[in-house]
Amino acid sequence: MFETVLNQINKEITRARQQWGVAFDDKNTLNDYAAYINIYLGKATAMGIPTDEVKRNLYKAAGLVVTALERLETNGRFAPRHYDGQERPKSLPEVS
Repeated sequence: MFETVLNQINKEITRARQQWGVAFDDKNTLNDYAAYINIYLGKATAMGIPTDEVKRNLYKAAGLVVTALERLETNGRFAPRHYDGQERPKSLPEVS
């Protein structure tokens, strides 16, 4: 069953790559990936949706997680966020 799940994730990645391409993926920031993943996780948790829709949305989210990791491994980074490289304002508390 585990191999079946991995194969389905791979199918989703292939589908998305054909639609969007790797160049589009390389323009995504980590925040972009997090937002897209959360959109599909949210859809998967909607009340009353059929199991096939739950699975489709979970596979989309999983495909995005794997793609984000793959782009990070390939490029060594994500696309920069608009605030990357800026000095952290002293007025913001440290988050641990």
